[in-house]
Amino acid sequence: MKYKIFRIEEQMYGCEELPADQLILVDVVLESADGTRRVLPYPDEALRRGGMEEGDSVDLTDGILRKV
Repeated sequence: MKYKIFRIEEQMYGCEELPADQLILVDVVLESADGTRRVLPYPDEALRRGGMEEGDSVDLTDGILRKV
């Protein structure tokens, strides 16, 4: 399904340190063509590798975001 990245927000981890093998997640707010929004927890590094930023159009298939 196609979406626009409306906003990317850091998740709040508080004072707790993440385990060494834990991925850092961000909350990606996606907006569909009809204006419906959904929040998807997603690895920050995957967004960076894919070059995805706020305002970009993306495809979400099987839980994987890809820039279109």
